[in-house]
Amino acid sequence: GGATAMWERTLSQKSVRLFCEQKVIDEAKADAYVYGYELLISSVVSVLLVVLIAVVCGDVRYALSFLIGFIPQRIYIGGYHATSHTRCYLAFTGLALICILLSNAIAANHLFRILTTVALLGISIFLSPIEAKNKPLSEKKRSSYKMVASVLSSIDFLLAIFNVLPYTRHVVCYYLSKWVLIVFSTIPLVQQKFNANFCR
Repeated sequence: GGATAMWERTLSQKSVRLFCEQKVIDEAKADAYVYGYELLISSVVSVLLVVLIAVVCGDVRYALSFLIGFIPQRIYIGGYHATSHTRCYLAFTGLALICILLSNAIAANHLFRILTTVALLGISIFLSPIEAKNKPLSEKKRSSYKMVASVLSSIDFLLAIFNVLPYTRHVVCYYLSKWVLIVFSTIPLVQQKFNANFCR
């Protein structure tokens, strides 16, 4: 996050201070709470920005489809983390906007769905969880994350094989969100190859 004062952190610190005064939380754990609330605030902002973009594009369901497609697997697969909240918002909302705009031009046909979900299943089984440098996971957590990621991706794969989801634009947003996951998963692997220091 650099030296710039981030409003997310300031708001988080103020909330935690208030909770400490009210004896809602233990002061010894204040730092952990500040970090947790900061993540929560930035996550809420990210979601609201995507919803706003979808409303501007004409239908809030585009956002819901994108978020439902993206968030659960994102948690367990892991992958790219932006170096600041601002970059995170830009990456997340920018990609959501691209998906919503592309959903007008692309028909997520049966083959497209199968290829998308096969790629994601492969990533889940062989690569996940892809950890952020600043948040390593314990062995136990690693295997449970891989398990959940693989189950979620298997469900997606079955939905695609049996062509369960209808041919609507929101469903296209759903499948395009999977490509954002695929991109986010492969960025750290490419970065490791180039040994770049873009990530925290």
